[in-house]
Amino acid sequence: MRLLLRYTFVLFIVAALQSCSSLLTSKGPVELKQVWASDNTLRTPESVLYDPERQVLYVSNINQSKDRKDGDGFISKLNPQGEIEELYWVTGLNNPKGMALHNNVLYVSDVDEVVTIAAQTGAILGRYKADNSEALNDVTVDDEGNVYISDMAEKSIYQMRNGRITEWLDNTKRENPNGLYLDGNRLVVAFMSSGKVRYLDSESKEFEDLTDKIKNADGVTKAGTDGYFVSSWDGEVWYVNMEGKKWKVLDTKAKNINAADITYSKETQLLYVPTFRDNRVVAYSVTY
Repeated sequence: MRLLLRYTFVLFIVAALQSCSSLLTSKGPVELKQVWASDNTLRTPESVLYDPERQVLYVSNINQSKDRKDGDGFISKLNPQGEIEELYWVTGLNNPKGMALHNNVLYVSDVDEVVTIAAQTGAILGRYKADNSEALNDVTVDDEGNVYISDMAEKSIYQMRNGRITEWLDNTKRENPNGLYLDGNRLVVAFMSSGKVRYLDSESKEFEDLTDKIKNADGVTKAGTDGYFVSSWDGEVWYVNMEGKKWKVLDTKAKNINAADITYSKETQLLYVPTFRDNRVVAYSVTY
């Protein structure tokens, strides 16, 4: 009897140790695998966006950023395999960053204005000044065509509606909002200064914390139906589930490769990462 109890106890300890080991070495719910990388002729690519209708990728290039109004920024167009179809598809911009697409119009933030571009032709349709803005960054748009733009310097969020830009939220908890993603009736906002990611109800304009400790949080995009990808400009991508638990799924910091304003395409099922100083866009398959 004593021998049986001792044997049972040993089995219990072994099972417990195996369980702990499994917990310590278990991977997160999402894995990324590189599919392709563009060549490095891009120039400080900050944001990337997939257009499912035309099956192309748009990439905003800051180029030289010492002078914010230098006019050397441009938009490139890539095919689904990452080959650059038109490096200088749209020119004459300054420091273009975030982009959003609605009804064949591409909306691009550019320092203190939003530039609208015809997706079919690349023609610039208009430039809309955001009064008192200093550093417009990410862009997202709702189903009605209302455009939301973050301003990191002014710690505010602007709204573009019917061709007019107004300050929609003038105090983002005194933090610097970077990435924006509209999910239903609420914005997902990544704060670069604090590393926090919060929900923002578009009607009440009240914040709700989702997660934190993502240093230099940059881009936000939906990951399937159960979470988000959030990039750290330093070179990380995190998967965050709806409960706010997060897992690091990409880390290229040691290679000095950044991860700027990312996007996920449900059509291609790829995550696209602009590498900023590395001058490429890298595509990753997503395994859940």
